[in-house]
Amino acid sequence: MRPVSILSAALAAMFGLNACTQATPMPEACSARMTDLQTIGSHNSYKLAIPDDELALISATSPEWGAGLDYGHVSLSEQLNLGMRQLELDVFYDPEGGRYADPLLPKMMGTPYEKKVLDLPGFKVLHVQDVDPRSSCLVFKACLAEIRGWMRRNSDHAPLLILINAKQATIEVPGSVNPLSFDAAAFDALDAEIRSMFPGSGTLLTPDAVRGDYPTLREAIATEGWPSLDQAWGKVFFALDEPADVVDVYRRGETTLRGHAMFVNSGDPAADDAAYFTINDPIQQGDVIAQRVDAGFIVRTRADADTIEARTGDRTRLDAALARGAQYISTDYYRPRREWSDYVAELPGKETIRANPRSTCAFQ
Repeated sequence: MRPVSILSAALAAMFGLNACTQATPMPEACSARMTDLQTIGSHNSYKLAIPDDELALISATSPEWGAGLDYGHVSLSEQLNLGMRQLELDVFYDPEGGRYADPLLPKMMGTPYEKKVLDLPGFKVLHVQDVDPRSSCLVFKACLAEIRGWMRRNSDHAPLLILINAKQATIEVPGSVNPLSFDAAAFDALDAEIRSMFPGSGTLLTPDAVRGDYPTLREAIATEGWPSLDQAWGKVFFALDEPADVVDVYRRGETTLRGHAMFVNSGDPAADDAAYFTINDPIQQGDVIAQRVDAGFIVRTRADADTIEARTGDRTRLDAALARGAQYISTDYYRPRREWSDYVAELPGKETIRANPRSTCAFQ
């Protein structure tokens, strides 16, 4: 594990010791914590571009929907190599296998589609069933295996956040598959798959580890804060990004997340399991982001959405996300879409991580 002194030197070399130093005197030592960093991640990280003929059909039906779906990503490993330190996976419950093996739009258009792995039982990773089903890792365990493999080859990395969406919504497309609901059994299985790929405490940072001996996560965060970077360096943690009703199902009656593999977007800073928040609009909700960061929580927000910023080159949302101090800022454009604009979401100086602009830690 990387010592604090070595980490501090590395951080100072990357973005300058004064990047998060207050003008007033600080304590003799300040152990940088996970909340003291800022980094870029990707949105719907698994998603591949929709073939042109399929996208044209979607756009003919709904130009707005077609425009919003017109993006895709390189592999998870390549994104991590490019400096992404947050990934997002949309998971569908498929315990028997085959539920999503014959998506409607590729079948209608006669375009090639990988079906074999979709016959396997287990969670599947895709964006919209039947309409936008192409993924660089269709099976959840395959996505996790790719992330784990990259981590083993690159053990000296800032803590990775993997955002999980539990997909169960139907779509208004005749003949489309209705997803299975995420009940307690589904979430038990999801936690089990995460733990099977990241066993023990060596790489997986869990709610139990952050809570420690405190009765609740909220109390641990308020008293001790998130773990130091020395403790979290080289680790991964998962957060369930869902509204309150789905989070309640995931809790399975345990409001402190005892025994759970993922943190949750609790929505309420006073909740027993409050530690992480998804706050997607840094313009309209910028003050809330700053308040949560200042209170010691980890926040993920979005630098762009629905291809709008990439088409216009507008950095307003990105600049707001950076200034408000969200630790993880998600984008679809870590590389620019040159035929539209030069827009790209990146940290100043194109660094992988930097000192959070709202941090009060001097990294001594």
